[in-house]
Amino acid sequence: MGYFYRILTDLINKSMKINILLCLTLFSVIANGQVRQPHSLYFMETIPQISQMNPAFQPRANGYVMLPGVNVDLISELAVKEILQQQKNNWYLPVQSDYDFKKLWYSIGEKETVSFNSGTDVDIFGYGIRVGAGYFSFGLSEHFIANTTLPSDLFRIAEQRDVPNKKTYDFSPLHAQAMAFMQIRLGYSRKLNDRLTLGVNVKPLFGHAAFVSEVEKFKVVRENSILTSDVRGSVYTSKIIDKIEKDNAEDYYNVIFKNFEDNKSMDWINYGADFTNPGVAFDIGAAYQITKRFTVSAALNNLGFVSWKEDVKWLSSNISVSYDEESDVELDEWLAYLKDELNNSFKFREQQDKFTTTLSPVLHAGASYQLFESLSVGLLSRTVFWKNHARQSFNLSGYFQPYSFFALNAGATLQVKGNFYMGGGLTFLLGPLQIYVLADYIPIKYYSLITDDGDKIPYIPEHPKTFTVRTGLNLIFGRHGFANKPMLDRRKNSWN
Repeated sequence: MGYFYRILTDLINKSMKINILLCLTLFSVIANGQVRQPHSLYFMETIPQISQMNPAFQPRANGYVMLPGVNVDLISELAVKEILQQQKNNWYLPVQSDYDFKKLWYSIGEKETVSFNSGTDVDIFGYGIRVGAGYFSFGLSEHFIANTTLPSDLFRIAEQRDVPNKKTYDFSPLHAQAMAFMQIRLGYSRKLNDRLTLGVNVKPLFGHAAFVSEVEKFKVVRENSILTSDVRGSVYTSKIIDKIEKDNAEDYYNVIFKNFEDNKSMDWINYGADFTNPGVAFDIGAAYQITKRFTVSAALNNLGFVSWKEDVKWLSSNISVSYDEESDVELDEWLAYLKDELNNSFKFREQQDKFTTTLSPVLHAGASYQLFESLSVGLLSRTVFWKNHARQSFNLSGYFQPYSFFALNAGATLQVKGNFYMGGGLTFLLGPLQIYVLADYIPIKYYSLITDDGDKIPYIPEHPKTFTVRTGLNLIFGRHGFANKPMLDRRKNSWN
């Protein structure tokens, strides 16, 4: 598997720092966060959750009760097929000698980093009610967020299988963050006049677990037979690490993480009722009706932070290590030496001053036009702000509602420097019970994967870089909604 494989296995198994990063990676797989909603939700006014995307939007229903629901969101700057390469009937990873890095560099381009982001929102309970020109709403939810940034030099060292002379590798952009928190949403929207509606969501946050890595410097340079490594960075956690023990026999530190799998039901109740890590976030939005058919709107979401001060553990390292051999330096030998030096240099404290994590703001700007009584079209711009950059997408969709109990949205999304994909949503009413399913990225091109055992795995999306799906239940009351915009089966004639 080569030197790169030994880099991963050796450091993951024996280095405290990489053990923490591995835990974060596993956490990000099972987690998810309040990052993005499906684009189609923005224009589906029969679903009360539209106020989560733009707090100025007032649901069509005069009142609702929000039942449990979930939103899952994944974003990657590399598609699976761009990392996993097929050559005839064989598939290769970057750690294998037959891997073609030219294709990978074509996908990465000139970027210094590759980012992977995930998030999950779990709606627990909520309700909303119209009072005159205003609309009040309340929601209780749990959120999981994880994002990882890998330096492109990580793939370059895998390609070289060594550190060439006079070459410097910079791993400083390495960054990882994950957090879980509970959110209470208090929303209010008010129609100021016949054209303008404003809204705000105030969202108290209560952190349940967090992990943040900050790599200030991590460079490796080779001068003939000498490899020099400068490493400076810190890791902050809250309610993730149980304890840190030093193994005197092996002379390195062992990090023991909290085990949530064996917790009893009462432990989970205590987990949900924990308010020791406070924070707050805000959503602000506006909608302006230019004509009876044409409306523009905008919203800025997730302006907020969480302050972590309970069960905080802090780890840091600041070293400069030189490794000298009379002959050419073997990379795996240097890694073993660097691992020992890192383990001996770690500093940690059980209690540390609080640290803060911020949410990723999202900016929506939309416009919709009513073509017919049952059909409208909408254009949505979305900008997601990550730590060091922004991610832009545009969505064009049509909203069709022939009856009060059924509505459909279908459209296409262009992800700048990413994918072009189809998406949409459906909602049904069974009496007062509303069922909805929304999704971004409906693959239109697939491929089949042949495993080493000869088994065929069909229908794998070819170039997915993003995936968002949301589903849930609501109880809807007064579903015929606005007096001047009733549902179609009422056959009112007030719309024109």
